[in-house]
Amino acid sequence: MGSLIRTLFLALNIFSTTCDGKQIASNPGGILQYGGPILYLIIQVFVLFGILLWYDSGSVLAWYRRIRKYPTPQGSGMAADEEIAEELARVSSSNDGLRVLNLTKSFGPVTAVDNLTYGIRRGEVFALLGPNGAGKSTTISLIRGDIQPSKNGGNIFVENIEINKHRAQARSHLGVCPQYDAMDQMTVVEHLQFYARVRGVPDVEHNVREVIRAVGLESFSSRMAAKLSGGNKRKLSLGIALIGNPTVLLLDEPSSGMDAAAKRVMWKTLAAVVPGRSLLLTTHSMEEADALADRAGIMAKRMLAMGTPDGLRQKHGDAYYIHLVMKSAPHTAPEEIRVVKAWILKQFPQADIEDQTYHGQIRFSVPKTARGEDEEIRGEKDGVGSLIMILEDRREELGLEHYSVSPTTLDQVFLTIVQKHNVEEEGYSKSAKKKWFGLFSKKQK
Repeated sequence: MGSLIRTLFLALNIFSTTCDGKQIASNPGGILQYGGPILYLIIQVFVLFGILLWYDSGSVLAWYRRIRKYPTPQGSGMAADEEIAEELARVSSSNDGLRVLNLTKSFGPVTAVDNLTYGIRRGEVFALLGPNGAGKSTTISLIRGDIQPSKNGGNIFVENIEINKHRAQARSHLGVCPQYDAMDQMTVVEHLQFYARVRGVPDVEHNVREVIRAVGLESFSSRMAAKLSGGNKRKLSLGIALIGNPTVLLLDEPSSGMDAAAKRVMWKTLAAVVPGRSLLLTTHSMEEADALADRAGIMAKRMLAMGTPDGLRQKHGDAYYIHLVMKSAPHTAPEEIRVVKAWILKQFPQADIEDQTYHGQIRFSVPKTARGEDEEIRGEKDGVGSLIMILEDRREELGLEHYSVSPTTLDQVFLTIVQKHNVEEEGYSKSAKKKWFGLFSKKQK
């Protein structure tokens, strides 16, 4: 803006640039005429470009944070999950490809990320799950070095390189697959060649050829990126992230916008590139996390729970979930509902019945170690079979049209943990309930 205003003044000759005393200057390009402003702009270009390079190197940010008096973020003060405490002790002395230690980021009075700690081993996929506004995108930006943690807000190490101090060096080990595709008017090969040159890859042709093979785009290498299907665009985004053979991959909703078949192809592609790399996966699809992740962390500003998918299911959702659909639905009388609920509580005293009946549909859960009226329910396979036999025997008596029995899913674990910590996520809860009750349109046993 300063240069624009100066240009306006020069163009209107307010500085008498074209004058030499009371005469028109014989040499308008002289240093006292237009030569001076031109020299000023040239010097300005070099100075500002130098400041930009300094800023991008991270040095200026480290210096600024030392002199700036940030308020020290306060932790939530709530007791940590056992696995989270163990992870903190492990990561502090580990050699993981990606380590996040006590990461905290506040924007004024709002804390977006609160004391987050986890590490991702080489050859491991870590799924970072959470409702909207949980801080996942902020965490990704912090790992990339786009924004800096708050003062005393922890450290991030990429291949044991602290990204806040050596951002360019740490970024050379990072590959990022963003949530949204931003494809220019180039072919698949041209995209990969461009990004290979930007990253300084020595053998561009060999690297591009190997990446195309790895992501399965051999048949589309000469096609314009804008003409690719949604699934192939996501593959191209993954290919761009793999350029330069980075050892740490950040995958933000890698299969968003894909149909079920394309998702599974993408999952196979991701599974093929995992060996030797640390993968951080953010997703809203619990099915995707269950299929890909070796471990998962559920966060809402801070880490709420962490562990393997099976471990999370056993700890936070060790139950069977039963859905009943009455023959009279959706016009079931309240008296019928009361009879069924009374039978449930008599048969399974430890059952947890949902208050909402959804027009003749009843949902309840039974702990896996619960003792029924007739027998104890134990074991994954035997428990489901026992429940099905009990329901089948009383089907006509209770007036059941359909019923389903299922063990705990990661969706249910997620909702249980989020509700346990009073995290508001209305959009996810509604979509999960809609998906869950949609299963009743089919007869499941």
